[in-house]
Amino acid sequence: MTLPEWLNLLGRLGVAFYFLWAVWFNIGGREHHYAEFRRIGLPNGAVFFWAGNALALVGGLLLLYSPTAVYGAAMLVVFTLTADALFHRYWTYSDPGEAVMHKFFLFEHAALIGGLLGLAAPFL
Repeated sequence: MTLPEWLNLLGRLGVAFYFLWAVWFNIGGREHHYAEFRRIGLPNGAVFFWAGNALALVGGLLLLYSPTAVYGAAMLVVFTLTADALFHRYWTYSDPGEAVMHKFFLFEHAALIGGLLGLAAPFL
């Protein structure tokens, strides 16, 4: 393996670990997430919660295997964009502390999406 291939693999391992850990973490805090779905007015939040976690889980696993890395990255980009569009609209929070926290998440996720695109690029 060449150095760029090793670096790509290490990057994919790191990002996949983040999403796989997030699935585990989210399942443990699912009641909080259900409440967030209710807060934004989405009925049947449990369905969306489990669908989102399935998308993140499968995307994270696909990212690990070179031939499917593009599909995994695409799934994780869709998951991240959807979660941000639903939950990290920082301008809708009246509490300044929460607004800053969600602004941070939104821009952090923009960087994560950029990283996913970079990790997928060699396989296009």
